[in-house]
Amino acid sequence: MDKLTSLQQAYDTLLRSGRISNKKEFAALLGREYTGIISAFNGNEKFLTNSLVARALAAANDIPDNENAGYRVPLLPVEAHGGSLVDFEGSVNEYDCEMVVSPVRGASFAIQVTGESMSPAFPNGCKILIQRVNEEAFIEWGRVYVLDTVNGIIVKQIRQCEDPSFVLCYSLNPAPEYAPFKVETRYIRGWFRVLMKMALV
Repeated sequence: MDKLTSLQQAYDTLLRSGRISNKKEFAALLGREYTGIISAFNGNEKFLTNSLVARALAAANDIPDNENAGYRVPLLPVEAHGGSLVDFEGSVNEYDCEMVVSPVRGASFAIQVTGESMSPAFPNGCKILIQRVNEEAFIEWGRVYVLDTVNGIIVKQIRQCEDPSFVLCYSLNPAPEYAPFKVETRYIRGWFRVLMKMALV
């Protein structure tokens, strides 16, 4: 098998797994420049090196070969999104949920994104794996989080507010109808870091 075919197969495997969503993320995963990865896919031998292909294959081989090799987490039903993730067991029985396989350890559960406010990174209908975090330890400002608020679940990029009793919530879609807004932290029942987007099938 030639190097370009091997690189493409590794990329396709990582894409299907949800570990990456595009070639920019592929480049970041391999620790290479995006332009170099594009050149490699175009067959440029200067960039399509044996070490690059070996690194790509190693990353693809780290993915579980079957569902039993992964970590099973509950997929929260869309109709339950008005409930509380913190009180998940009290509002939705885990045995009523579809179980999905997470290629990463530590996911609390998966949820489906609804609406277009987080497009194009998280389009309507995509599923994301999320992990409960202790917000009192630290928050990674600028990352996408799922916030479990008294008014329901929101998926937003969060930023620090001048007033520490609030958090700023930003959509990734630049359309004017998705303007930033504030949420008072006392109305946030749980903070969940987005670990990854699962591949759309």
